Amino acid sequence: MNVFKMEVKNGMRPLSIWSIICVLLTILFMSMFPSMKDSGMKEIVNTKMDAMPQAILEAFNLKSMPDFTKLNEYFAYVFQYIVIAGGIYAGMLGAKSLIKEESEGTIEFLYAQPISRNKIVTMKILSSLALFYIFVVIIAVASTIISLIVKPSDLKIISLIIDLKMLFSAFMLVGLVFMAVGFLLSSLISHLRLAMPIFMGFFFTTYLLGMFSNMIGQLKFLKYFSPFHYAVPLEIIKDGFDGISIALALVIIFLSISITYITYRKKDFRI
Repeated sequence: MNVFKMEVKNGMRPLSIWSIICVLLTILFMSMFPSMKDSGMKEIVNTKMDAMPQAILEAFNLKSMPDFTKLNEYFAYVFQYIVIAGGIYAGMLGAKSLIKEESEGTIEFLYAQPISRNKIVTMKILSSLALFYIFVVIIAVASTIISLIVKPSDLKIISLIIDLKMLFSAFMLVGLVFMAVGFLLSSLISHLRLAMPIFMGFFFTTYLLGMFSNMIGQLKFLKYFSPFHYAVPLEIIKDGFDGISIALALVIIFLSISITYITYRKKDFRI
């Protein structure tokens, strides 16, 4: 378990930074919700939205206009940007994990320990899961507290909790997909400095594919190539989970992790 403890310990500083930034953003956006209840503000927002081209609205997941005076829909719209940040963080955890020691020259020490390659991968995965889970819990607690503070009196707490549970379940799923892909990349790339550029290229390419699927009807199938679009928060609130997307996410996670084990077992380390 030394590998697990070491990875969690080393990951605490980045976890703190990502958590603080995302919590502050959540508080900032949610503190604006009371002003959305004002009828004048609602009219201004709707007027601005109506003036935008339909393709742009669909690209930013506004094809079914959210009601910003409803806390759950307002939070779901804001939350999609937190999900993007969380997906990047999860992917970074995976993409840097297996290549880190090799790039820093400490792989010889790690490989000399009485531990198999499979166990190294397992401990790295478990430590990344622990860090990401802590990250999600921190955001969930902060989101719940600020939502309860700005909650209108006519909204039942149980309804709010159910919606938040759905959103954070979707958040966890999307993060795990990107983390699994990150691990696969980490088992294939040759140096740590390539981890972030390659993963970010993958992330934004798939995100753009999802945007194109919203904008162009004939390209609707492209959303299945975009992990972020497997669980868009506003769509989760309005329509629930898409079974096909969930199944595809689980398949990607399983295949990515399985190939990671196979690749890492056969990999020639640069010592």
